[in-house]
Amino acid sequence: MSTTALVGFLLMAATAAQAQNAEDEKGAVTSLDAMTVTATRTEKSAIEAPASVSVVDRESILQAQPQSLDDVLKGVPGVQMSGGPRNTAEQPNIRGFSDERVVVITDGVRKNFQSGHRGRTFLDPTLLKSVDVLRGPSSMLYGSGALGGVLAMETIDASDLLRPGEKVGLRTTIGGQSNNGYKSANVTAFGTPLDGVDLLFSASRHNSGNYEDGDGQDIPYSADDIGSALAKGSIEHEGHAVELNLQLFRDDHEIPTAANTNGTVIADRVTREESGSLRYGFDDQEGLLDLTVTAYTNNTFIREIVQGTGRHDVTQLDTIGIDVANTSRATLSDDAKLALTYGLELYQDDQEGVRNDAPRQQYPNATQITQGYFAQAEFTLWDDLTVIPGLRYDTYDQEATGAEDVGDSKLSKKLAVSYQATDWLMLFGSYAEAFRAPSLTELYVGGTHFVFNTFVPNPDLKPEFAKNKEVGAALRFDDVFTQRDGLRIKGAVFQNDVEDLIEQSVQGGAFGTTTTDNVPEARIRGAELEIQYEGPMFFSGLSATRMRGDDLTQGDALADIPEDLVTLTAGLRFAETGLSAGWRSMLYFGQKRSSNTGTPHPGKKLIHDLFVTYTPNDPALDGLRVDFGIDNVFDKTYRRYPSELNEVGRNAKLTASLQF
Repeated sequence: MSTTALVGFLLMAATAAQAQNAEDEKGAVTSLDAMTVTATRTEKSAIEAPASVSVVDRESILQAQPQSLDDVLKGVPGVQMSGGPRNTAEQPNIRGFSDERVVVITDGVRKNFQSGHRGRTFLDPTLLKSVDVLRGPSSMLYGSGALGGVLAMETIDASDLLRPGEKVGLRTTIGGQSNNGYKSANVTAFGTPLDGVDLLFSASRHNSGNYEDGDGQDIPYSADDIGSALAKGSIEHEGHAVELNLQLFRDDHEIPTAANTNGTVIADRVTREESGSLRYGFDDQEGLLDLTVTAYTNNTFIREIVQGTGRHDVTQLDTIGIDVANTSRATLSDDAKLALTYGLELYQDDQEGVRNDAPRQQYPNATQITQGYFAQAEFTLWDDLTVIPGLRYDTYDQEATGAEDVGDSKLSKKLAVSYQATDWLMLFGSYAEAFRAPSLTELYVGGTHFVFNTFVPNPDLKPEFAKNKEVGAALRFDDVFTQRDGLRIKGAVFQNDVEDLIEQSVQGGAFGTTTTDNVPEARIRGAELEIQYEGPMFFSGLSATRMRGDDLTQGDALADIPEDLVTLTAGLRFAETGLSAGWRSMLYFGQKRSSNTGTPHPGKKLIHDLFVTYTPNDPALDGLRVDFGIDNVFDKTYRRYPSELNEVGRNAKLTASLQF
């Protein structure tokens, strides 16, 4: 971002803020300091965390009127949902890493499913309370797979919906979108009938046809028929808390078996995911115990009947696990405090692939058992210096029928330092390591690939190992242009060196072979910037991402590095009427620097979105909320790298909810 652009951005905020009168100043300012536990497993605001972490809050999710996670994560630096506008084909890409290189967690449940081009995010985004995006290697806290980072999501609770003085409530929501005839309905019942008891049940149905691009052409096989449900209950008493969480998701649709491509092998597909978790927490208020134990299970099931052939494929992954973490706090001296976080994680993945009732070599029947043990010390010295060293030891064992067992162990290290140089400036830096065990499919895959090409397994694959160096700064200003406004700026530059990066290669063309091998050395460098301003009337934000990735062994660019992106958001809210409106502009710079010759390299494009929210202050309309928006206002046809599919054209959206 140029100095001129930044000055202009701040002047807009100043002009709008100075125009506010005394009546405007009676409104409340939306908090800029969302809390997160993802970055360090100890709660702190995102701006104070010595890491690159962003939090998408409930209000932003509602404004987005999302059909998928891609709608939720617009404007978050360093992250993009790849897979194009087929909602169940999406998967997160953080800092150039996707697939199993990003850890995905929902309500403490690991979502480990990954199969070819079938996607890995199967959920109803309208049920989310918040989304934390932790960018950069994070194996010290989250184990295998966190080379790119962590996507951690939390669903809503009754306490998030109840208004002051209420014990029970019911919310009904209906919505529609113009581009694909999308229709949605949701009913949520919730309450706290007794002190310390929180209950919620929510059921949703979403139905849509195919999207259209800006030229009015169908984006084929992007229709969905989705049903989902969420049931939660928790009890808190004298520092103890127990929560039970059940989630269901089902989508019936037609889609290519390679769902995020222009593949021509079309299947009638059922995508189903079921998960459950039981959490126990205890805080002794003495500093010794701040304990969380989560036991969980997750089943992802995909059934595909290929049109015109009768071929019947089943792809299934069952995950069971337990995560235990405790933080002990102590005052070492007048100038030194310690928060020691330690714990363990155990989980088992069982995958099964079936074709016409016989084992399917493309998704081999296999099992992986992973154990991780970690400890992190957070020293706070003289109230302005924080030093966070950490270690984690992981072991994994993998086995498949008729193949040799594989196992290994890894030690991951981390050191983060932050210094509060002034009341408004924090400097931070970190060194973090991460690893990813080869997936069961990478190790044991066989059979055919796109009809004639043959998969060749590689049981000698080594784990990927990343070493990330990062420095950044966070600036925090309050009462900048008027009372109760705030400005937050956070940015970082990083270099992630990866050893033994696992890459798939095709040799000999359509009648050749496909295998996976280790790339000895790869490097991703980048910079990220996030700016947020909130005032009683005016709000605005800017995010920017720039990354470059190289295969240092061959001298080629890496294939899946997203294009540079700048997002600018600005809007107004009128407290006396309950109306707010905003405009978002996204400038994609195109991607010409890639070794992926099979994917088009799109050029520069500027896309605009409009959003409006109305929550009337009239007591007669109490409980009503209306959201309106237009995505891609000027109906442009465009693609985002590395997608093979055009993005959605102009899409008008309207959602209304009424709470009783």
